Amino acid sequence: MELLNRRTFHDLIICGAYEVIRHKEELNAINVFPVNDGDTGSNLTHLMETIIRDSKWKEPSSDTLMLMKSACLRGSRGNSGMIFSQFIISMCNFLLNNEELKEKHFLDMCEQSVTQAYQAVATPQEGTILTVMKTWVRVMKRNVDRTKGIQEMLIESYGEVCVSLDNTMNQMELLRRHNVVDAGAKGFVLFLSGLITAIKKPYLERTEARVAPAFQTEAQQHEHAIEINHLISEYDDNGYRYCTEFLLNWESDTSTMKEQLAHLGDSLVLVGDEQQGKIHVHTNNPDQIADLLTKKGTIVYQKVDDMKRQFEILSGPKATIALVVDSACDLPQHLMDEHQIHLLPLQIQIGTSSYLDKVTLQPESFYDKLSNAANQPKSSQPSPESITRKYQELLNHYDHVVSIHVSNELSGTYNACNTVAKQVHSSRIHVINSRTLSGALGLLVLQAAEAIASGASIEEIKMLLSNQIPKSEILVSVPTLKYMVRGGRVSPLKGKVAAWLNLKPIVSLDREGKSILYGKTLFRKSNLGKMKRKIERIHQKYGVAQYVLLHAGAGDAIMGFQKHMESIMGAKPVYISDVSPVIGASAGKGAISVAMLLANDNRRGD
Repeated sequence: MELLNRRTFHDLIICGAYEVIRHKEELNAINVFPVNDGDTGSNLTHLMETIIRDSKWKEPSSDTLMLMKSACLRGSRGNSGMIFSQFIISMCNFLLNNEELKEKHFLDMCEQSVTQAYQAVATPQEGTILTVMKTWVRVMKRNVDRTKGIQEMLIESYGEVCVSLDNTMNQMELLRRHNVVDAGAKGFVLFLSGLITAIKKPYLERTEARVAPAFQTEAQQHEHAIEINHLISEYDDNGYRYCTEFLLNWESDTSTMKEQLAHLGDSLVLVGDEQQGKIHVHTNNPDQIADLLTKKGTIVYQKVDDMKRQFEILSGPKATIALVVDSACDLPQHLMDEHQIHLLPLQIQIGTSSYLDKVTLQPESFYDKLSNAANQPKSSQPSPESITRKYQELLNHYDHVVSIHVSNELSGTYNACNTVAKQVHSSRIHVINSRTLSGALGLLVLQAAEAIASGASIEEIKMLLSNQIPKSEILVSVPTLKYMVRGGRVSPLKGKVAAWLNLKPIVSLDREGKSILYGKTLFRKSNLGKMKRKIERIHQKYGVAQYVLLHAGAGDAIMGFQKHMESIMGAKPVYISDVSPVIGASAGKGAISVAMLLANDNRRGD
């Protein structure tokens, strides 16, 4: 092969991609850098599968290269996936300007692509995929005069690339300690192996072979699981918790972005071109990353993984049943952590900016955004892709998943999760409609978590929830109905009447989980007084077994209200929490809420 054209390039990339996919679990098993979370193989496989699926050959050839670039941005995950995607994007850009390449131009393309891969990383480290890429180009440049054509140059480089891979163990203390090579670097070597093998075969032979990737036996999968567990070390609580990725369309100069992002975390990789880019960074503040990026462009996709929770399930979960909640469940983070509860954040859009509720948008900054918003923020359920990914990940480590969600009368989350559960594993994933939200949902989840910790079976957990859901109650004192009207929770007519008369009702839910108005008062003080009296009657009639207090940016007011509740209940609340932004968007800043689990079934709405 003396010339490389666009069609041959496309075919070779696809062949290399299949070789990486074949070794997914092997790469997961040796993944310890930058975080030992056992997912490098999964991340590279997702990238390669996206390229294969979304960049099928078509004419004109330039369209195929554009499709491949787009697939790289959408499919890239993790450090190695991001670096690999920039490497391929750069090659595509080179070929968009050069339809055919001889040896010299081929080397120019490879060198430029490796340089841009290095530049994508804020703090490049030797002993990684970057080192092996650099060695590959150096060896080909050294051999160019004594090799005949691109094919021979690639084949001759492979041996030294493998030596470079083995040497990563000596370049990084973490790899040496675990006696493994760098997983991302090995992924690149496997990619080269698939590519080199392919150029030795006729086109039809290699395309037929690549559609049948090797499957591991159950014994091999078990062996890899043991390897991963062996490599896992303790999670560093002083490190960064969240692995964040953002895909965005640029709208301004991005030259200073890398420096600004570097102050908010580490493992920073920034890839893309003049129109679109993707950012990967480990951080403790995903919301600050999102705020910065919304000033630089329009976020079109975002993903945030909780590395602490990932580590916990890889190293051994506390129970055999996983609990999943959406972000309309207001449960403090320390209780989520104590019981290893997994979060599916709802999505919330403010103007043109999209956020993940409680993850890239926190209550502390939300109400300023709400007050400045021209229109009511729009919320939506988690995407089917994110639900599927969460369930599949959990089923690898738990016997069952219990997924408890906000009332299906208020959100499509329950239905979305139920649909995915049927597709993924209907007998092991159990989706529950709580018929409530916020703190009342939090109390239900906490009951389920404590039962799981005590060793309850899946049937006992489902029976517990079936018994406790009718005993839940929530009352919310809202300062205005403006946001509930704008969000469609209250009819415009009721909202207008309330505004004309300065009415401040108490909002609750009926037995089906629909919004209802309990009472109307002229002033906030009398509104809170009416809510206290309502709670007293509920306590006398049904008995309050547990309660929590919640507020929408009203921390000072809730402290005063707590004293009244403790005098009524004779006990402290289980917890006090700020509500999630998706709840605060309807309640409005200043709302105060009491959520309860009753000793007896509650006739909500009577």
